[in-house]
Amino acid sequence: MSLSKRLLFFALLILVVAACTQAKQPGEMAMVIEATESALVFEPPHVDLGAVKEGEEAVVYLRVRNAGDTMQQIVDVQTSCGCSVAEPEERLLVPGGFTRIKVVIDTFAKLDDVRKWVQLTDGEGKSSKAWLTLMVRPDPHMAKTSRSIFDGKCAACHFDTAKGKNSGPELYVAVCAMCHGAGADGAVAPSLRHHSDAEILATLIAEGTGTQHMPGFAQQQGGPLTEKQISALSEWLSTLDE
Repeated sequence: MSLSKRLLFFALLILVVAACTQAKQPGEMAMVIEATESALVFEPPHVDLGAVKEGEEAVVYLRVRNAGDTMQQIVDVQTSCGCSVAEPEERLLVPGGFTRIKVVIDTFAKLDDVRKWVQLTDGEGKSSKAWLTLMVRPDPHMAKTSRSIFDGKCAACHFDTAKGKNSGPELYVAVCAMCHGAGADGAVAPSLRHHSDAEILATLIAEGTGTQHMPGFAQQQGGPLTEKQISALSEWLSTLDE
């Protein structure tokens, strides 16, 4: 083999070795993905609170452990909606240390299977999430309540979300999807499909059903929607099965 061919061979060999060295093996890639998660972990990551009567507060203490080898700080704690409040007992955890996060869920206007989450963020911007499930049983006495989902903490999810929304799809996501499902197929509330009469839909949205679970969403009823928004939403819903 000539000298020039030998040099070319060794040059190609170096490039191959370098490429293999830089490539991540499957296990290495998994380690990189896991590293994006916080060392502060919920134990367990899912808690079933059992059955609660509507209107009662569901309270649970979530255990959080510092699974890392350095000091970690809980910088922020967020919940899936305004009806849930979460507050940690300690924010600075030594390696292997534990704390608890107290979570209080307001079950007003909720029924059947309810799912919530709590998410913490550490000093590096990494996060961990825990899921909470509970079964909310109906309370006949709640039918006479003067409370509304448009008041207090509930307003963050049922009232404020409608601001600035004008099209049917964005209005649906803002005020309907959490109960009627992402595709209007039904969830904790009935499906809104197979209703082609926009006028009937508009009346139902504006005036509600007379319960705390489906109040009137029109501004005249204390709700967040203007006549124009109700029209856009009802017209869009009436076309879902076309």
